[in-house]
Amino acid sequence: MAGVAGPMLRRNVFEGIRFLLGLAVGGVIAGVILAVPVYFAGTLLQQALPEWLRLVLLAAVGAWLGVSDLRDRTPHIWRQVPQRLVRVLPGGTLGVVWGIDLGLLFTTQKTVSLIWLALAGVLLVDAGSAPLVLICVVLVASLLVSLWSLTRYADLPEKRSRTWVVRARRVSGVTILAVALSLVAAVVQT
Repeated sequence: MAGVAGPMLRRNVFEGIRFLLGLAVGGVIAGVILAVPVYFAGTLLQQALPEWLRLVLLAAVGAWLGVSDLRDRTPHIWRQVPQRLVRVLPGGTLGVVWGIDLGLLFTTQKTVSLIWLALAGVLLVDAGSAPLVLICVVLVASLLVSLWSLTRYADLPEKRSRTWVVRARRVSGVTILAVALSLVAAVVQT
């Protein structure tokens, strides 16, 4: 997104801002749409499984995600938001369409697994937080894209951009493994 928003902001500030606002609005719409099935699935899981087992499952998912990020194998499908839309949609509309696509989480590539850990946490620990967590994830992602778009790094060549992705995945992997270990410690202490 920063690779589109950065040049758009330089070419036409108003259009770039509309794109970034549309991205946030579309993400919130998608977060609300996704929150409904996540809430119901999480409620069923929380009723069916004891808390200690759900925490163990979350720790296992966290360990898998952390190792995946450290191995530079973040789980995602190999699809991106449609680039052709850049040429046919105005900034605000493009932002909303891409925001919905990104906000649905399962339809595009992911840089790190922190989003997946948050989703697993909602499903296994607190289904009632689904709307808040999913909307916050989208808004934080939109904020990060917006801030990144304003930097000189937004237009990095693919090779240099790849370096940043690997670094982000390493930080994410270590963070997720720390969360997984803390979950194991919490289960052992109970």
